[in-house]
Amino acid sequence: MKVRLSLTLALLLLCAGAALAKTPDGVPPSLETVCDMEQGAAYGLCTAYCEAMDCESAAPHASATACAKVGGKFLQLTGRNLPCEVSCPCASVEGNFARVLAGQIPIELCSKSEAGVGVVEDEDQPDDLTAFSLVFEGQRVCGYVGDGEVLPISPEQGQYCAQLLEQKANSEGVTCTGPE
Repeated sequence: MKVRLSLTLALLLLCAGAALAKTPDGVPPSLETVCDMEQGAAYGLCTAYCEAMDCESAAPHASATACAKVGGKFLQLTGRNLPCEVSCPCASVEGNFARVLAGQIPIELCSKSEAGVGVVEDEDQPDDLTAFSLVFEGQRVCGYVGDGEVLPISPEQGQYCAQLLEQKANSEGVTCTGPE
């Protein structure tokens, strides 16, 4: 009887400790989405670097050497920086893009194409994009940052900005349609 009680108590303590454990950024890997647009080995490396090891945080769960190795392998495999190391300039500039992400402008329609992602607030006007991250005249841009302005950005920033728009649309129950 004592052995069963001791084992049960030990198991409860172990489970409670695991439930209370936090990653350096305070978000468990199962809830993070920064790597969701990656596939195959790139997804695995991204998940290890950005979610499990939290290499981009002030207090990573791994050594600088381990983070550098995983980051280097991702760069070698994809030719670009890890998504958690990239920001979206349009998200921090006053304008529709930031207002969409803040939930101040509702999303009624989200479309994906080879060029990128665009969202609209009025599905009766699908060509009147409220915010977007796409390739325009050979340059990756995001917008509208002001009165119809676009902001030139890097391909990595473009992918991240597109991911932010798609995640926001999904959180509002809107599925982005178009090519995967």
